[in-house]
Amino acid sequence: MGRDIISLNTTNYVGNNVYRVKFPKTVQFKKGDKLSLYSFSMYNSFYNISSSQYQNTSITFTWFNGTIYNWNIPDGYYSVSDLNIWLQQQFILNKLYCVNSNNSQNIYFVVFQTNSVVYKTEIDVYYMPSATNASSYGYKIPTGATWTFPSTNTMVTITINKNLQTYFGITNLLTFGIISPAQNMHYLSNVCPIVSPIFSIYIGCNLILSDFNQIGNLMSQFAINATYGNLISYNSTIDSQIDIKEGIYNELLITLWDQNNNPLIFIDPELTLFLIVSTEDN
Repeated sequence: MGRDIISLNTTNYVGNNVYRVKFPKTVQFKKGDKLSLYSFSMYNSFYNISSSQYQNTSITFTWFNGTIYNWNIPDGYYSVSDLNIWLQQQFILNKLYCVNSNNSQNIYFVVFQTNSVVYKTEIDVYYMPSATNASSYGYKIPTGATWTFPSTNTMVTITINKNLQTYFGITNLLTFGIISPAQNMHYLSNVCPIVSPIFSIYIGCNLILSDFNQIGNLMSQFAINATYGNLISYNSTIDSQIDIKEGIYNELLITLWDQNNNPLIFIDPELTLFLIVSTEDN
C-alpha cells in the first residue's frame, strides 16, 4: 500500500469554513484507499459574544431614577471578568457609580463574576442608598454627575439579551434587580453556564462519505486544547484509515465545523493540516 501526505495551510483558505487544495493532476481513488488526519494547527480565535453569530450583544441598564441605557457589547471573546470590566467602563462613561469618601475606590451597582466553588456565574445587583444612608456609608457622587441621591433606598436593574442567558447559565430571568423593598441581590446560574460555546472541532473532507453523521463527509474530531488567542495543536496517535469514496478528483476540500455541526466561524484563518493518503497497490 502506498502512502502520501497532503498538506494544507493558510494559502488554501477560500473563505467561510472552507480550505481547498488543487491536485497537480486528476486523481482516481479506488476501493480500499484510505485517508487519515495526521496533524492540525490553528489559533483559537472563536468569539463567544457576537451580534451576527450569537445575537447576544445587547444589555439594558436602568438607573435608580428611571433613566434607561441601551448598550451593545462589541464582538469578541469575553471571560466573565472581561465582561464585568466592559460593564464598569459603561458605568464610568455615564457617571453611573459612586466613589468612597477619599475618592480612592469606585462603587458599582451591578457586578458580573464567577463563583468557581459551585461552577456557576453570578450577577450581583446592589441598591442605591438614600441620601442619609449614602452619607453614613461614605458614598459620594462622582465629579461631573448630574444625579442626586434618592430619598429612599432604590434598586437599579439590568436586563440581558435573551441569547446571553446561555452565557450566564441563567434561564429563568432576563431582568435582575426588580425587588421591593430595595435590597442587595445575588443571582446564580440555574443551569451550567456556557462561556465558551465552541469546545471541539469537526473536520469534513470531500473525499469521505458517511451515512451515520449529520456532516456527511466527517473524517475527524478533536477537543480544543488552547485558550483564546493561543495555538490549537493536534497530532493524531491513531492512523484512523477512513475509507475514501471511490471516484475521480481534481481537488480536496476541507470544511471546519463546531461540535454542534455549525460551520466554524473564526477570525484568524492561519492553519496547517497534514493528511495521510493510503492507496492500494495496482
